[in-house]
Amino acid sequence: MFEHVRPRAVVAVLLAAGALAAVPAASAGTYTDPSGDASGGSGDVTAVNVVGNKSTGQLVFQITGSNLATSSQNVLFLDIDADANPATGNVFDGGAEYSFYVDGDSYDFVRWSGSDWVETANTTVRVTGNSSSNTITVNRSELGNTSDFNFSATALLVALTPDNPQLGVDLAPDDGAYNYSLDANGPQIDSVDVKATPAGGPKAGKRFSVLPTALHLPPDGRSKPATFSAESYSCTAKLGAKKLAGSGTGGCTFAIPKKNARGKKLSVQLTVNYEGATKIVPLSYRVH
Repeated sequence: MFEHVRPRAVVAVLLAAGALAAVPAASAGTYTDPSGDASGGSGDVTAVNVVGNKSTGQLVFQITGSNLATSSQNVLFLDIDADANPATGNVFDGGAEYSFYVDGDSYDFVRWSGSDWVETANTTVRVTGNSSSNTITVNRSELGNTSDFNFSATALLVALTPDNPQLGVDLAPDDGAYNYSLDANGPQIDSVDVKATPAGGPKAGKRFSVLPTALHLPPDGRSKPATFSAESYSCTAKLGAKKLAGSGTGGCTFAIPKKNARGKKLSVQLTVNYEGATKIVPLSYRVH
């Protein structure tokens, strides 16, 4: 268990000087970051798993990687944009309203006052871990009762010596933030772009397929608008009241019968999966 301290301001000072010189077995949001992309000898974050309990409001963040939070100079931050709006909160910190700091034997939990990070009283925060995995638990009641938020993890090394001033960092993700929704138990998928082949819709006696081409998540502070591809997807379909068997990737290609199909409704249920979240997209077509 880490001792509770107030080091955030100290880290800010060090940064300025440097510039001058275990998750429960349950459905979870699973977010990855490339291995080996840390700079300057900082810790390397490779994944963050998030589990939320809708009944109790408890949230569990497990940050994994290597060389994480090993000393007062090699530290780890978890920043939370509680309203999933990068234009509010600390806009220089991805819109975060809350932040956790972890070093070799201590942690801190602070909130953004509108002009500075200030320590906030808490009763539910727990931090445990080692150099390869750090677990932070907190109730959403201490995060503005959020149910949909953005977050990022940052490994930071600040080593200020006369001969070798060093600043290293690993951002997870590399741009912007991740999103987590309690309802989705992963990122909130706002919408899904779908490509139908043929584009004009299903035809009697022909094959017809649907393909998710892009997922749209809440704004996350990325420097450029981003779309995301489903990690996996699957389909079920009915022609009128009759089930159709699909083939191909995800079972999303259907052979439309030649007889008695024209004019009937083809109902397709597309299920997409991304970073632990699942979204079901109902689609409807009229057979030509």
